[in-house]
Amino acid sequence: MTSLMIDQLRAWTSAGWLRPLDLAFAQFLIRLDPQAPALLPLAGALLARLEGEGHTCIALEDFLGAPERFLDWPAPGHAMLATALGDWPHAAQWTETLARSRCVQVTERNAPVPANGAETPLVLSAARLYLRRYWRDQQFIAEALRQRAQQRVADAANPEALRPWLEQLFPASDEPGDALPWQKIACALALRSHFSIITGGPGTGKTYTAARFMALLMATSSTPLRIVLAAPTGKAAVRIDESLQSAVGTLPQLSQIPDMTAAFARLRPARTLHSLLGARPDSRRFRHDAANPLELDVLVVDEASMIHQEMMAALLRALPPAARLILLGDQDQLASVEAGAVLAELSLGSGKYDAETCHYMQASCGAAPRPGDNGPSPLAANIIRLQRSHRFNAEIGALADAVHGGHPETAVRILQTAHTGTLAWQPAPAIHRILELARPESAYGRVWQAAGQPPPKDRQQHSAWVKTILNDYAGFRILCALRQGPWGVTGINRAIEDYLQRQGILQSRGLWYAGRPTLVTRNDPNLGLSNGDIGIALPDPDKRLRVYFPNSEEAPRAILPSRLNHTESAWAMTVHKAQGSEFAHTVLILPPEDSPVLSRELLYTAITRARKCFTLIAPRERLENAIQRQTRRMSGLHAALYDPRR
Repeated sequence: MTSLMIDQLRAWTSAGWLRPLDLAFAQFLIRLDPQAPALLPLAGALLARLEGEGHTCIALEDFLGAPERFLDWPAPGHAMLATALGDWPHAAQWTETLARSRCVQVTERNAPVPANGAETPLVLSAARLYLRRYWRDQQFIAEALRQRAQQRVADAANPEALRPWLEQLFPASDEPGDALPWQKIACALALRSHFSIITGGPGTGKTYTAARFMALLMATSSTPLRIVLAAPTGKAAVRIDESLQSAVGTLPQLSQIPDMTAAFARLRPARTLHSLLGARPDSRRFRHDAANPLELDVLVVDEASMIHQEMMAALLRALPPAARLILLGDQDQLASVEAGAVLAELSLGSGKYDAETCHYMQASCGAAPRPGDNGPSPLAANIIRLQRSHRFNAEIGALADAVHGGHPETAVRILQTAHTGTLAWQPAPAIHRILELARPESAYGRVWQAAGQPPPKDRQQHSAWVKTILNDYAGFRILCALRQGPWGVTGINRAIEDYLQRQGILQSRGLWYAGRPTLVTRNDPNLGLSNGDIGIALPDPDKRLRVYFPNSEEAPRAILPSRLNHTESAWAMTVHKAQGSEFAHTVLILPPEDSPVLSRELLYTAITRARKCFTLIAPRERLENAIQRQTRRMSGLHAALYDPRR
């Protein structure tokens, strides 16, 4: 039976339904246990395949009830899978059958894993099948966060003493009606605990609140604090620095901090999590861990929705026990590319506060919600969701709300009746419409016009010229749902470059040309570049081609194209790559054909990248299907966090 199952898995791999890696893992399990039941290689291959799609386990009841919700297979593939699962259609039968294999450890509830000498590749617990490392990371994250959430900071023991400080930092609430001052409450709760989450959509004031929290720490601490900023990607790290600089400009003057701007300027620039932890080449290990913890007192991490489960576990292992951790992010955005949806799992408990927490809010902030029922988890008391956006105009905000709420009819109506200067919709995708975005009067066209001019010879004037081109490019972006295909990033980039050549603008068919926007696709510590960084190829004062990258307030960085080994053109980029960014005008292209990546979260993320104008190029059917398709990653983290018995 086992050999027949391996033959079946080989056939599915040949058909493209499984990856060679998935088959190899199934074969590895059989080598460890040649007498195993046939379910073992099948379960192993499916688990590996689903891990590649971002799931950290197989939640058996959900998966067996509707495998097509989780596997992007054609109808014949699902029919064959249903036949293969015929002997094990229920979770109890998986548990009973797999328990006979030496490759599987079956645990009850959330029992500890055995010592290293007794480890198995797979763990089956609470009707969920895990790769061991995901099980181990899940259990560690849940226990570490529960401990931090219950660990109170002694300096915040007197909430009445905090109230004057908070009133200085938040002098008047502009919330409508009787809405609670959630930014002030978020600051107060972050001060009380060693772990907190401030979540909310773009423009809801997460960085604004974090800046006030840091100012309060600086003003009230008896000793200087080592405050560190971080983000999952280089682009997000640059973005939090920019946002923080803007937020510092709105801070009131505190007597304990004579020069607020100088105090924040002394903070180191934000770093990527990989850089912070000390990533080692060709290894999953980091230089900083429990034996060599990070040297910091407060860690603020932005764009936390992009943190995958393995990274969160590594971060918590390296965090000193007495350090505070504050996560900022939007729980409704796309989850991380790698396995896990940590912020979404954590934030499911938001809005439920126990009586003690509500009393603390009232005493420190002068306002509080009603206590929650059913004994809210200690973790939930450390999560604040900001809801009012100060970024969007009413139409973009309404469209984002309709998508987030799963209301396709409302979204269609908004797009059909919106003011054309804010929202635009082209229901019939056409390449010529997309190519209009590269015409001379367009945003991209302005970049090309500038790039085609002789560069200024004066170094200072040249630097200003480069900054202007980078700013023009940064205000507009084409986003794609797919990476490959004619309507994906590769197809749109190629179509724009072909158009530019036909127009006589692009003189060379080589990789590098003046005006080429360039996306870095791999971290390069030697050059100080991170995956996701974007520059533009332009001539230097001596007319030699360089790639210029934004560099905060300083002159743009210039790098020889020959030193950039991992790049691609960036006229268009995926929605995933755009996370952590905002553009005055954002264009989203959905393909005519359906795809499982077209989801509510992808649409919401793309729409909320737009600050002033959003254009959708997509058939109505694709739009409606995407709004109705909500991404759900199988994970046991939420249950481990909020229900330790499961």
